Amino acid sequence: MRNVMSSGFQPRRPHKITRNSQQVREKRTAWALIVFGVVLACVEVYIVYAAL
Repeated sequence: MRNVMSSGFQPRRPHKITRNSQQVREKRTAWALIVFGVVLACVEVYIVYAAL
């Protein structure tokens, strides 16, 4: 029978998110939302002016 707790066996641990990488991810998400909002606003303005 194999010893599953031997040094060769390492259980999977969830990836630990450090505060720095979490802040980077939050900044990236914020910029993506800002860009999406600006693009959406431009599309809405284009549609309004096209309807006139």
